Amino acid sequence: MTVSIFHIGLPLDHPSIPVEERPRVRKRLSDLQEMMRGAGYHYQIIYASPEGGLDDFKRQLRTQPCDGVLIGGGVAGNEAMSYFMEQIIDATHEVAPKTKIMFFNHSTDVRTTVERWFKSRST
Repeated sequence: MTVSIFHIGLPLDHPSIPVEERPRVRKRLSDLQEMMRGAGYHYQIIYASPEGGLDDFKRQLRTQPCDGVLIGGGVAGNEAMSYFMEQIIDATHEVAPKTKIMFFNHSTDVRTTVERWFKSRST
């Protein structure tokens, strides 16, 4: 059974992401998605912001199976985004209550974070 992960984070044009960092972040996310798919996960990156809300995210949770939601470092690692992170958690609990919620921080890599919950199911 393939594990499905939604990685939710800020759009790359969000004001909290420095313009000069955006190409590097875009490349890192692309490489990450390729690596996770190569490891056997259905791995989808979803962009959302406090300004745009979470309606699209909720719609995806309702229409696509999802085993885990990984909240990206731009949200999880930014104290100013605490309320938005809480909204993501609340939306996940509301729409997909059995979905695992994970946080990405730079002390562990994404695959390690995901495999803490799904190691036995990723192959």
